[in-house]
Amino acid sequence: MKCLLVCAGGSGAILPMVPLAHALRGAGHQVIAGGHAESLPNFLNAGVPAVAAPQKSPKDYRDHQDGRLVPLSDDLEERAAVLGAILAYIAVDGHGDLLELVRRWRPDLIVGGPLAYVAPLLSAELQVPYVAVEWGHAEPMNWHQVTLAELRELGFADVPEPACRLALSPEGIRPSSGVAAKWMRYLPAEPMRYVPYAPPTRIEPWMHTKGDRPRVWFSGGSRVSDDYALDYLNGLIDIAARLDVEPLIATPEHVAERLGGAAAGTRMGWLPFDVLAPTCDLAVHHGGGSTMLGFVANGVPQVIIPYMREAAIYNQPLADYGAAIVLPAGDATPADLLAACREVLAEPSYRLAADRLRAEMGVAPTPSGLVGRLEGVSATAGAV
Repeated sequence: MKCLLVCAGGSGAILPMVPLAHALRGAGHQVIAGGHAESLPNFLNAGVPAVAAPQKSPKDYRDHQDGRLVPLSDDLEERAAVLGAILAYIAVDGHGDLLELVRRWRPDLIVGGPLAYVAPLLSAELQVPYVAVEWGHAEPMNWHQVTLAELRELGFADVPEPACRLALSPEGIRPSSGVAAKWMRYLPAEPMRYVPYAPPTRIEPWMHTKGDRPRVWFSGGSRVSDDYALDYLNGLIDIAARLDVEPLIATPEHVAERLGGAAAGTRMGWLPFDVLAPTCDLAVHHGGGSTMLGFVANGVPQVIIPYMREAAIYNQPLADYGAAIVLPAGDATPADLLAACREVLAEPSYRLAADRLRAEMGVAPTPSGLVGRLEGVSATAGAV
């Protein structure tokens, strides 16, 4: 079977797809991955053949003003008008960049990662089935509606439904009710266990054992830069210095080099998530889907101070489950964040809830366990 695996977004959207690519290749199938050019090293360093599609970075689709990204509105509908349209432009550019390759290679199956609308566009073009791998909790409904409308305006009226959906989130934190269900898409999906993956890095002895203080992971996401979330990360570093903990500041190396002096006594850089997450007592982060699910997989309670309004909504079910505190996006003060961290570290119920959720995720089929399902989708289409 030839499988084209396409992603949209940065490292956080690509890393969850690497274990599935490995599973397919390990079963003897051919895999080619496609994603933003700047994120391709995540596939290539993992030994997965990949092509840049689209060539632009995700942030290149945001208008720039004086060399910086133009701020987004706090209004959810206004944000959807911008972000939903961006997803359409990314899909159309990816379609154009991949078209010659797929016409020559002729994949038997297309697998689309979270919010990768290029998958259905190529599925319609080639008349081959596609499978949607979704967060299962972080697909905003209003973004989706804007994306489909924009695709129609751009000449892509045929956006087929997937042959099957695979959800990375355990059912206990999917947005089936409450405020999250109003804003997020909740569709029937088959579970796929989230398997944390991190780019290979050198392992050091200190990583496997912690000292007397709680070990806490702080992250602003994989795309921190001068014009994206840098102030947010600096705020987390300030909080880390005020807690009696062993802080781990996870950030790209080029950012760590600039902030090293501000975080004396901490471990900072592109840290190996898969090695360190199991040793953590708390994770404090921006609310990205990959980060959140990675800590769910390791039974680590979380404090989430969202970097975007939507993240406050789609992470709320995790708080309702009892495994996290989610602070108001844009409204929480440093004192609020400090108090939340201290509460989660002191109150055992958060760890117990995180352990229950990890057990729920642990019974879902692994990517390797779903290879047969994908083979069946491809074979059924070929028999028609």
